[in-house]
Amino acid sequence: MEFAEKIVQQVSSETLREAFQQGIADANAVLAGERIPDGEGPFGESRQIMAYAVLQTMDATVETLEVGKEAADALQSILLGVLRGIREHEFLDAATLMVYGLIFETYSDEDFRHVYRLTLTSSYSRLEIEKWLRKAIALICIAQGHEGRELLDSIRYWIQFLGCPLWVPNKFEEPCSELGVDIKDILQEEDFRFVVSLRKYMNYLEEALGDRSYESVRRLTRAWLPDAISSNVLSIYRARVNAEAQKIITSDMDIPKALETVRRYYDETGFKSHDGAILPIRLQDLPNPPPPDAIDPVIFEMIPQKLRVQLMPAVVYSTKTKTIEIIFLGGPRIGHSGILIKTDTGGVLLDFGLSVSNQRMPFWEPELEMIDTVLISHSHLDHVGALPILYDKFDGKWCSTGITAAVSRLLLEDALSIGTPLPPRKRDKTDLVSRYNRRNIDKAIQNHVQLEVGKAHEVAAGVVVTPLDASHIPGSVAYLLDIEGVRILYTGDFNLDQSLILPGANLPTDPDYVIFDGTYWGREDFDRTAVMGQIEEVVNNHGPIIIPSFAVGRAQEMLTILETLEITKSRNVIVAGLAEKVTKITGFSGHWDALKQGKTVLDKDDILIAGGGMMNGGYAREHFEQNRDNPNAAVILCGYLAPRTPGWNLLHGYEPHKCRVQYARLSAHSSASQLQAYIREIKGKRIMVHTPFPTEPKGIKIPGPAERIVIKT
Repeated sequence: MEFAEKIVQQVSSETLREAFQQGIADANAVLAGERIPDGEGPFGESRQIMAYAVLQTMDATVETLEVGKEAADALQSILLGVLRGIREHEFLDAATLMVYGLIFETYSDEDFRHVYRLTLTSSYSRLEIEKWLRKAIALICIAQGHEGRELLDSIRYWIQFLGCPLWVPNKFEEPCSELGVDIKDILQEEDFRFVVSLRKYMNYLEEALGDRSYESVRRLTRAWLPDAISSNVLSIYRARVNAEAQKIITSDMDIPKALETVRRYYDETGFKSHDGAILPIRLQDLPNPPPPDAIDPVIFEMIPQKLRVQLMPAVVYSTKTKTIEIIFLGGPRIGHSGILIKTDTGGVLLDFGLSVSNQRMPFWEPELEMIDTVLISHSHLDHVGALPILYDKFDGKWCSTGITAAVSRLLLEDALSIGTPLPPRKRDKTDLVSRYNRRNIDKAIQNHVQLEVGKAHEVAAGVVVTPLDASHIPGSVAYLLDIEGVRILYTGDFNLDQSLILPGANLPTDPDYVIFDGTYWGREDFDRTAVMGQIEEVVNNHGPIIIPSFAVGRAQEMLTILETLEITKSRNVIVAGLAEKVTKITGFSGHWDALKQGKTVLDKDDILIAGGGMMNGGYAREHFEQNRDNPNAAVILCGYLAPRTPGWNLLHGYEPHKCRVQYARLSAHSSASQLQAYIREIKGKRIMVHTPFPTEPKGIKIPGPAERIVIKT
């Protein structure tokens, strides 16, 4: 009770504070044996629900709170992924209980996201769900003490975190008002009014933009304008400035003179992204660019053959870049990697991922539509998944190893087949995620260029890149970039530890900047020898055995472990689904077989390895359902389990079962001790991305969302 009272003290709204204080008083009354009078909470729900949430902070529940108990039981089913039989009003009561629990820290933000995502495939009314959700987000943000513009920033964060439709900010005026917070005056400020205007007149953007500079438009619209509209706004300004720049370019100008002339024009007219940063100057995009210089034969030979035709204009219409910007489009967190290296005339994009938890892609910035080439480090969706979205407009090439390209195609197509993107975002043309479709997957695959590991390639004007083995999964690489003598290492996901299938990465420590994967920074190491012992013990005592596994990397490692232990010779090892396809593509072979067509029941001697490491579906989930009450059967979980996924629920005791459940802790990322030893040896600037680590370790930079680092060459 004291904890709930402490949380309530930070609430910025008197109306909401009174509601929470009423909930605490109701909880005290119940503990004293009294009944709660009829009445409603902030969502129009029974007062019992908030009282129940308060009592949960004390691990106390009271049977007289019938409505609260029903909501708690429904919520437990929902967290297990079950909506069947739960009516809409029961769902909203359960979700409301969870929101109060989130504020009182008995539930997590991942629980909230899980509950919302389940509604996307439900038959519940979208209008009712979204109306409730707007108020839930507003309530959470107000309860955290936010007010004014900070409140709207917090609301925007939750929209991104949940993967909700991108609502106009005005739709939060009513729920905030009901909760005792007036945001009307803020919504009347210039930026909010301008965003509303652009959304309202999407078919007349040219007129709506007026004579504002692009820099001022970007400043006003960065937070709330949907990315697809931002992209269209940029296209309008690019056409404008290129048409005007053409008028000041003369036929006798050489390339350096033409670039400097256009640069001054961009500066004077405000064709900038932020804080005075001029956007890349691409003379090749002018209606009639000046005659190009001859290309240096040495540079020509360094450009991969399949990249030459597309890259020639960027190379001949460039000079030595004076400024490099590193733009962290994916921010610091795991799930949607993307780093843009901007030069004076273009740049390269390092990875472009899509989060599987909320279908979030990297932040849109205008430079994203002025790149020359994309470099993909490996085939996991959080690094390659947004590529089809990019290719809705992008006509250039993307580069990787051959294995990464082949596996990426499988994973992109598989994501499409299982419902990426989910409605309502799939139908929202203002949301870039709606561009994830078959046409753009095919377009991306057709524009691939294979790079050779260890060989230097010119992939953009003045950008020389050398792929290095990253040992994360088959085909994964790190990229060492050299731009006018500035050396930048991007590790992608990498593994310094040796495994049975990969030797462990050996990366340089002397680049000027090292952007590294910090997934296991500060966490406990894992022990592959111990894992092999666990697997051997389970196999000796159980059957059939189901091993849900990530299709890329982990499935091949588990097969190799079984082969090394000679289990593949004594037991019938089966690899199925996407894991079987990837195993063939990556060239792994051994004493195992594919799942035979028509085989629907596992025999005692069968060991099944199937994709879907979190058990969200597929063969692994299907055969677990058949064997959950078989005490002789076993499930070996062997990868990361996102909260509230079926595998996470099973491991943490929320799924009833009689079969054996074993967690074999493995990772394709560098262990904490190896990672920290490597980072200590780095001589240049250290930048950690792809990390759950909350604060910056000494001497290491963790960039914020869309943060930029500027380097003068």
